Amino acid sequence: MSASVDINDIEIIVATPDDSERLLKFLHVHYYREEPLTVGCEPPEPDAADENFLLSNVPHGTCLMAMHEGRIVGAAVAGPKMPDEADHLFEEAAHLAGTKWGRILGFLAIAERDANVFQRYDVNKALHVHAIGVDSTLRGRRIGERLVTALAARGRELGYPVFTADCTSVYSARMMKRLGFELLNRLPYTDYVDAVGQQLIKPPAPHEFLETYALRL
Repeated sequence: MSASVDINDIEIIVATPDDSERLLKFLHVHYYREEPLTVGCEPPEPDAADENFLLSNVPHGTCLMAMHEGRIVGAAVAGPKMPDEADHLFEEAAHLAGTKWGRILGFLAIAERDANVFQRYDVNKALHVHAIGVDSTLRGRRIGERLVTALAARGRELGYPVFTADCTSVYSARMMKRLGFELLNRLPYTDYVDAVGQQLIKPPAPHEFLETYALRL
């Protein structure tokens, strides 16, 4: 597959609600199966609430697809967040206590609170990327970087002053560093424990941290 794809023939387009079904199918194969928060706690499949949350970002016009001859070969899901994002995430995590998505949201809430994006940058909104997936046969060809760069341009076009990412994987963190994002916070997975000290999310090696990055647009 990879040998037959000319990287210059890949087009980045904005996803629409009509793309939601095929976008989710792509993410199931090329994102969820390896995403550290998803594979780091049982069951291995994402909750429906997780999937619904990702798709809820599509109508904002902030989700992109890398296309080759009508087929998705990469995707980035992003959406707006406001200064009350950490409070909102903690509330949702409490509401969904006992579920996989609730557990993940609890960790993301801590990351959001500790990164303190809105006070650091003195802004009242931000564009946040939630998921990036690239066809496994085409990795190493900078498709992820093209998606992030295109998202930054889309954010500027839509008037977002800051672009943020919670990098749950060492690979996405390296990519953000290459693209000039600033590291705001590092949260070890071993620090996220329950009332009796049991680690709640245990991603496979080499993933040890969630790192929050930001880029002023």
